[in-house]
Amino acid sequence: MEIKASNLSRKSKLLIVLVNDFLLALICWLVFGPPMATYIATEFSSGILDIFLREWLSFVLPALAAIIFLYACGFYKSIIKFFDSKDSILISLIGSIIFGGSWSVLYVYQFQIISTSFLSIALLQGILLSAVFYAFLNVSRDIAKYLLYPQSINKDAKHIVIYGAGSSGNELFQAILLDPSKQLLAFFDESRNLRDRQINNIPILGSFSKLTKLKEQFPDLEVWLAMPSIQTEKRREIITKLEKIKVAVRTVPSFHELITNNKAMSDIQNLSLDDLLPRMRVEKGVINNAKEKTFFISGAGGSIGSEIARQLLDSNPKFVILFDISEFNLFRVERECQAIILSKGLNTLVLPILGDIKDSRNLNFLFQHHKINHVYHAAAYKHVPLVEDTNNIITASENNIFGTLTLATAAMQHEVESFVMISTDKAVRPTNVMGASKRMAEMLIQSLNTQESKTNFSMVRFGNVLNSSGSVIPLFIDQIAKGGPVTLTHKEVTRYFMTIPEASNLVLQASQMADGGEVFILDMGEQVKIYDLAKKLIHLSGQSVASASGRDGIEIIDVGLRPGEKMYEELLISGEEIATENPKIYKSIEQFPALDTIDQIIKKIQSAIDNNDHQAMINILETYVEGYKT
Repeated sequence: MEIKASNLSRKSKLLIVLVNDFLLALICWLVFGPPMATYIATEFSSGILDIFLREWLSFVLPALAAIIFLYACGFYKSIIKFFDSKDSILISLIGSIIFGGSWSVLYVYQFQIISTSFLSIALLQGILLSAVFYAFLNVSRDIAKYLLYPQSINKDAKHIVIYGAGSSGNELFQAILLDPSKQLLAFFDESRNLRDRQINNIPILGSFSKLTKLKEQFPDLEVWLAMPSIQTEKRREIITKLEKIKVAVRTVPSFHELITNNKAMSDIQNLSLDDLLPRMRVEKGVINNAKEKTFFISGAGGSIGSEIARQLLDSNPKFVILFDISEFNLFRVERECQAIILSKGLNTLVLPILGDIKDSRNLNFLFQHHKINHVYHAAAYKHVPLVEDTNNIITASENNIFGTLTLATAAMQHEVESFVMISTDKAVRPTNVMGASKRMAEMLIQSLNTQESKTNFSMVRFGNVLNSSGSVIPLFIDQIAKGGPVTLTHKEVTRYFMTIPEASNLVLQASQMADGGEVFILDMGEQVKIYDLAKKLIHLSGQSVASASGRDGIEIIDVGLRPGEKMYEELLISGEEIATENPKIYKSIEQFPALDTIDQIIKKIQSAIDNNDHQAMINILETYVEGYKT
């Protein structure tokens, strides 16, 4: 009956290993020690067994000393399957030196008269025994690892090429060795010092022509970028080259994630927005005198509000009030903030408050009780198709317009220093109710700023921001993973792209520049055609764009613009951009109604809300919001 090594008890395995090492020491001593040397010197007249019986003590004591040392240092606790000689080099080396060194001492000690030449020979023989025993220890484990746990070839294994043959690539290679579902075909590195060489018999390719041939041979080929510390521009250049080969590309975590212990090298992930599109460099801003100030963030559980809260903590503010109508979102952002405070050792107090920005009683209590200094107003209903639905027009308009007015009025009455409203590019010549209601809120803020007050009112307007749940990139990746089709609202649609941290950081910096009444506009770079982005993602998934329905590849389908959706985005209503001290932030001077006109508009909006008359609300917005037509 066959007995597998894996079925043996731990004591049985230990006994086998101890006997193995003792026998290895014996072989070393017999071949490279006195027995073989004496046997040869006497011209084979003395038997090796006789020599062993005379000299056995000089072998047994050093062998036992070495094995006892190795055992005490945990050398025998290593699991053969994961054994790596690099991990135990010091322990096995010292153990080997103990064996050879102690033998030299015992061997020399038995002679009364010792010549210098004899002593040298004994010491050299001891060094030889140490070296051979060290080699035997490690080689025996490599052989056992190969025999007991042979690498099985999985016919369905994913074929991998690691881009980058440096230390990061080698670490990723070690992780792949333990995963039978992955087969590493090659490394790829354009470095002249590495190309056309090998790592553990794995070739290092140095040209894209060879990578193209490999792709033709293995259609399921994936390229894993193992270059976490590379500059973003160089990384994007590499990805563009790989896109032309139409090979699937994935990446290891960034250098920042690795050094902060957020990720491991083996945590392979999809490409991010930074890998696909040009990004801007935004320097972090610090809020002046934040340690003495109290901040209020409406919509704190949303994407922008929560990021403003996180970035505010970098300035170690005195007090931050997180205000949101969503219990779950508020709970989540408060937990995140507390974790940041704990990790950075901050003194900031964070207070999560459930509430509605239309509730003036609650707002007045908060402003009076907590002596708020600065307000960031990010609360709004922003989902264009939802707001465009006739059933939601009144609710959304009331929230976006009257909620803003209620919050701003409370801030003004309680002499808040600054009030920053987060606006949207959709407020510029809006084609939907969401944009029109946000533009109306902008005009209210601009008008309030003309009143005698200690509060500086300003707005920050920018385009789409991307997050993990709402951006097109995760949607496209999910559709591609399912075999398509990828759906677009229109092949000519273009959009600005800015990440949430970028936008939030610029909002904080713009708030420091406000004198009152400004409309700040963020530089979002060039608009990107969504169709081109979809094609890039398909190519980088290792597939082709289908030329027609039913053809090979991933099909891209034009499903038509959604209600109220624009083909392209704008940030300026009229006038021109005025530069500020920050090259990424501009100001725009725009027209707005006088206070008496605003009062009339508010009364009309209140009437439409009281009567739940969505058509009357639309008519009001069409009349007073420039460019809005249904």
